[in-house]
This record gives sequence, structure tokens and C-alpha cells, in this order.
Amino acid sequence: MPMNGDAKDGDYSYKGGRTSLSTRGKRALEPFSPYIKAVNEAKKNPWSLTNSDGYFVMATAESILSFDLVHDKIRGCREVPATVGLYGNFRGGERLRNAISRMMERTFMGVEVDPSHICISSGVTAVLDLFFFATCNPGDGCLIPAPYFPAFDNDMSIRNEVIPIPVQPTDTRTYIPTAQEMEEAVLAAESKGIRSRMLLVTNPGNPLGTLYPEATLKELLLWAVKRGLHVLSDEIYANSKFGPSVDEFVSMEKVTKNAVAEGLLSADTAAELVHTAYGMSKDFGMNGFRVGCLHTKNKDLLEFWQNMGMFAAVSNDTQHALAIMLEDESFVDRYVQENNKRLKKSYDVLTKSFEAANLRYMPACAAMFCWLDLRNLLTESTFAAEDCLWKEILDEARIVLTPGQACHYVEPGFFRVCYASMAPSSLEIACARLTRFAEKKRRKRKSRGGEVEIDIIVRNTH
Repeated sequence: MPMNGDAKDGDYSYKGGRTSLSTRGKRALEPFSPYIKAVNEAKKNPWSLTNSDGYFVMATAESILSFDLVHDKIRGCREVPATVGLYGNFRGGERLRNAISRMMERTFMGVEVDPSHICISSGVTAVLDLFFFATCNPGDGCLIPAPYFPAFDNDMSIRNEVIPIPVQPTDTRTYIPTAQEMEEAVLAAESKGIRSRMLLVTNPGNPLGTLYPEATLKELLLWAVKRGLHVLSDEIYANSKFGPSVDEFVSMEKVTKNAVAEGLLSADTAAELVHTAYGMSKDFGMNGFRVGCLHTKNKDLLEFWQNMGMFAAVSNDTQHALAIMLEDESFVDRYVQENNKRLKKSYDVLTKSFEAANLRYMPACAAMFCWLDLRNLLTESTFAAEDCLWKEILDEARIVLTPGQACHYVEPGFFRVCYASMAPSSLEIACARLTRFAEKKRRKRKSRGGEVEIDIIVRNTH
């Protein structure tokens, strides 16, 4: 299959030069997306009160909004029992699996979570890497509704050579795919010799910040298992629901339980094919702690993790402290409530600035993203023009955004904006920069005789 840096056996060159690495090693030499280089450079020169010309990075899914609460709490959880220096269970220590299963059960899953069905690894990236290794062969395909998180491509392909299959929904008002669109994507992939092996769904969504209706999750679930596909629901933002929505968050585990109860799906099939990923990075702002987990009832996967989990294990010290934190249920409940208040405050700062500047965006109710529509600032409707606009925003406004093409969206001119990586006071300055840039671009276009259409996307907030 075509991959970045692929070469014939024995050829140690790649597009960046020559290397002594293997063919699979060469794949890791190229960044998964061009905007990552800009992110890394911008982080070396961040905006601050003493560096007014610095950059605002709004292309990274990090939240600093409530980490002060976690920081204060976790410092008091740093007991160091003698056992932390010994090898532990490579599926995760019993205490943390108990604590995290209880937290998931109480706060968002809505079903009983057995700790023996939890596998803990060093972040959801590691969880996905191991999951793809266990369930897919090189050259197999993974269906993903688009637009989607850009790093998914890297997660599945860089080591496991699984091919992402973006599924473009016809409904651009909601971006919600149908089972028929999934079926068409499977058939199109088959015509290229790609066997679809699994469906990956993110709920709440990245980059949209929206929720899947329960009926849609049920439709996709039943379609996928009928085809024998694994279904992996990435629910890493499940506790970041801050706004009103036509739909409430519903975990795929609850959808599955209901489908079994209705006789639409056997319990054995559900156990074999349905899985959920969760992590501490997003809801709890703990990206650097590197703690993610898989919930699965698949006995082979659980046994697989017992062996392969050693390659992505979380330190016993981190596991112990995190278990103590999560066992304090009153803290968890207060934290989730306060974090959602802070997310809403930042979201309001962002969207009010967009509305004041007549910038179009898709209303969100969860996670930490806003899908910004800047099509009317493009010189032409091409991805080359989108790239030029992205670079202008980077150079002139000194803001790093995620371009829509990196999210595998088919129409140029959309950008993902991450607004939780800075304090609201800093966000106001970043928004002022971005809106001034947009006004300047519009004035230039009008001076050339072009008219700019301005409105806000009207849609049901899912």
C-alpha cells in the first residue's frame, strides 16, 4: 500500500534524503500532517504579555482551563507504596481499573462497567495502535466519518499499515453519515482491493464538537456488526458536554446494550465486535500523564493486552495517584461540572467574536472545537487556496489553525479551531487577531469589486 516514505526493499532513500532505517522506520520520518511543523515552531515562540508578537496555537486539542483543579488534587494523591517499583499487570493495575471503570460507569457510559473489561495503556494513541495491531492486517481498511481527527491516519498506518477510509456524509448540515453511505464506502474500497475491517466513530466529535443522535449510533452499529466489522467508539470527550443540544450524549456501550435487549444483536456478537476508547487527556486536561483505556468484552483482545500491553504500560506511580483521584467521586463530579462551565465560557468568547465579525461557524455543544467556515475568504475553491489562506493566517495573524484538508473534508475553506489551550483573556486577544485578519481580507476583496456573503450556519445542534 502507498505510504509516506515507502521504497523498494533495499532502497534506503526517502523524500527527505537517505536513511539507514527500515522501510517501516522511514514511514515515521514524515510528520502526519504539514501543519504539525507549524505547531512545533509556534510553540517555541508563544504569545504572552511580554511577547506580544508571539503565536497562538489553536490547532492542538489541549485544555488548560481546569488543570489547576487537577493539579491541586493530584499533588495530594502522590502516595508512593513500595509496590510501585515492581512489575504490575500489563492490562493496568487493579486499583486504577476499578476506579476508572467506576468513573466511566457513573459519568457517561450509563451501563455497568466490569473492571476486568478495562485495558489501560499510555494514552488513547497507544490504545488505538494496539487495537489496530490486534484486529487488522496490513492493507485492511478502517471506515471513519469525515471530517475527522487528523492524527487517526498516523495512529493506524504508521506502524500497522491500516488504510483510513474517510466517509463523506451527504448531509453537510449535520455531517452525520448514513448506513447507506458507509456501505457505498465499503464497496468503493473493495473495488480498490481494500477490505474494510472496522468502523471508528468519535463521539463527541472532533473536529465538530457535536454529538451523534442515538438513532444514528444504533443504525451504524447494526450495519457494521451485520457486516462483521469491529466497531470502536472513541469517547474521549464524553465528559465535556457544555451546551444545549437536540441530542444528549449516549455511549455506544449503552446503544449496544439496548440493541441486545431488543433482540437486534446477540450478546456474543456484541462482546466480540463492540469496543470503547477513553482517556484522561481531554476531559481532565491530563495529556502529559499518558493514560488511556479500552473497554472490551472480547476475550481474545483482553488476553492480547495481557501480553502486548507491556509495550505501552503506564507507570505504577501514575496509576496509583490517578486511582486515588478518581476514587474521590465528589471531586470528580465537581470537576466535571466546573470544567464544563469553563469550556462554555471560552466557547462563548470565541463564537461571540465570530458573530460580531460575521464569520460563519458550526454551533458546538461538546469537546473543545469549533468548525470555522472561511470559504468566502478563499481566492478560489481549491485546497491550494485553502493552504494559502492557512499560511496567511499563520504569517499575518500569527495563529495556527487546523486546515480542513488535514481533517479529510472534501470541500476547501474550513478550519478546526481549538479554543481551550489558553485562558479566556488570551483567547480574546487571539480572536481579535483572527477577526481583524478576516476584515482585512474582506476589504481587499471588496476593493477588487467582489462581494462577500456573510451568515452563520443554521443547523440543529447535534
